[in-house]
Amino acid sequence: MLKAGYDRGQLDGIEWTGKRVSSEAEHVLASLRQQGERITIQRREVIEALSRDGGHLAIDDLHGALVRRGLDLNEPTIYRILQWLKDLCVVSQTDLGGNRVVYQMIGESRHHHLVCLNCHRVIEMDDRLLDDLRARLRQDYGFEPRIDHMAFFGLCSDCQAALETHT
Repeated sequence: MLKAGYDRGQLDGIEWTGKRVSSEAEHVLASLRQQGERITIQRREVIEALSRDGGHLAIDDLHGALVRRGLDLNEPTIYRILQWLKDLCVVSQTDLGGNRVVYQMIGESRHHHLVCLNCHRVIEMDDRLLDDLRARLRQDYGFEPRIDHMAFFGLCSDCQAALETHT
């Protein structure tokens, strides 16, 4: 499993095949190589696109980003690469509603989302709010949870207030 905990400034400006690679992407690539994983051009480009674009990308977003960089991977290939990265705990997959599954690099600052079912507003939620849940799952069930990037669905405060005024 890939572990976070690197200094983002350590690897800035590292070059790979003449292109500037983000420190996050270079760290992930180096870690994968250390684990004996094969790094193809396609895998490297998907990792770089996720790092560069900040995550929350659907497969069609990734496809568009890769096409703009001159690499026309088909969506099934992108999906297989994302599945490989998920299996290695490098990428998370989250359904944010609206039939849109997004992918994001699992970095040092994990976060989650509250998604309003009425107005579709997405509110970022701090990962620390799930610490008690993780502890309870370990204690009560002997289960080690992997809570990388989740979405919780409900009603935001504005929509709750609007509903209360109409009832």
